[in-house]
Amino acid sequence: MDCKIEISGDPQHPVETIRFGPRYLEQRLYKLSPPEDLTLAKAATRLSRRFLNDATMNGAILTAERYGAVRRVCVVAEDDAMLSAEFQRRMASWNPGTEVRGLPGADHMPMLSKPEELSEMLMEVADKYRMAFKYEC
Repeated sequence: MDCKIEISGDPQHPVETIRFGPRYLEQRLYKLSPPEDLTLAKAATRLSRRFLNDATMNGAILTAERYGAVRRVCVVAEDDAMLSAEFQRRMASWNPGTEVRGLPGADHMPMLSKPEELSEMLMEVADKYRMAFKYEC
């Protein structure tokens, strides 16, 4: 769409950055969010580093012993125009044991498009795992 990808830095270790364009923000990320949040996002957009070869992402920091021991819950934004709900579920399946919860009517920014519903869901998750943790200790 109207995103811009740039490469800068040392040619031996280039840094790839991306800046989301206003149309991309409107049509892919904030499609169901309030208009004032889209306006703020457009004003606050900045270059973001792409983490293609980042140590965190290539297993140097996230090990099975450390990362694998953490309970995870994936909230699927059911109406995300950037990442389909099916793809979000597939990503969650790459982490065995991840609980998946769907949030209907949420775009890529569920904290803006469905804030009350997301808050309720996060409280449910916190209560569930707080109680499970109490009984394990």
